[in-house]
Amino acid sequence: MALEGTHISLLSPLRQAVGADFAAVVGQLSGLVRIPAMAWDSFDPAELDTAAKHVAALLHEAGITDVDILQAPRPDGAPGAPAVVGRRPARNGKPTLLLYAHYDVQPAGDITLWESPPFDAVERDGRLWGRGVADNKAGVMLHLAAFRNALHVLGDDLELGVTVFIDGEEEAGSPSLPLLLQQHADLLHADVLVVADSGNWKVGVPALTTSLRGLILGTIEVRVLDHALHSGTYGGPLLDAVTVLSA
Repeated sequence: MALEGTHISLLSPLRQAVGADFAAVVGQLSGLVRIPAMAWDSFDPAELDTAAKHVAALLHEAGITDVDILQAPRPDGAPGAPAVVGRRPARNGKPTLLLYAHYDVQPAGDITLWESPPFDAVERDGRLWGRGVADNKAGVMLHLAAFRNALHVLGDDLELGVTVFIDGEEEAGSPSLPLLLQQHADLLHADVLVVADSGNWKVGVPALTTSLRGLILGTIEVRVLDHALHSGTYGGPLLDAVTVLSA
């Protein structure tokens, strides 16, 4: 199938493939939600291993055969959560797309406040409810479903390189991610990065996020006078700690 000039003609078979695959994707998402993978020391790390292996199996099922489970230590020396990387190399000089999501979730909190078990995906009023059905196990399945259906429609004509990177500790701040990226920079090199960890404002209306605010952690030390001054002739020109930090 020659792709030049056929983008519109591909939409119909892609829609059909997605529609036929939708129920299976929801079932796979529900299975992933059942794994209570939380990346803090106070939770069972075995669940992270279980989730990583489950995601690796989903990548294989989607048609990505080159799959690795990678780990790197956190800054405190403790082992980081396993990350899953699947690759389908580019062909004929085509670029590589890196797809990011994470399988770990926030704790369920007070169980009595849930209307259904937090780690069971329950459908109510046409929506799925459960910890991780959106943030971000849905992102995992979004990437895999998109790749699987594109591969189904295009077959060998899919020459775009695809690397899927599924983090295992995003909700805990991804402490081992910097070292993991450093150690496997060649494996994760790509031309474009797509993150499936945002949202859309309305059901059925797609959204595209072009920039994210991000986070930075640090210790800021401000040195000021060791005593207060009257805010007049002498004290007025001198900034206090709050003013300096706000500048």
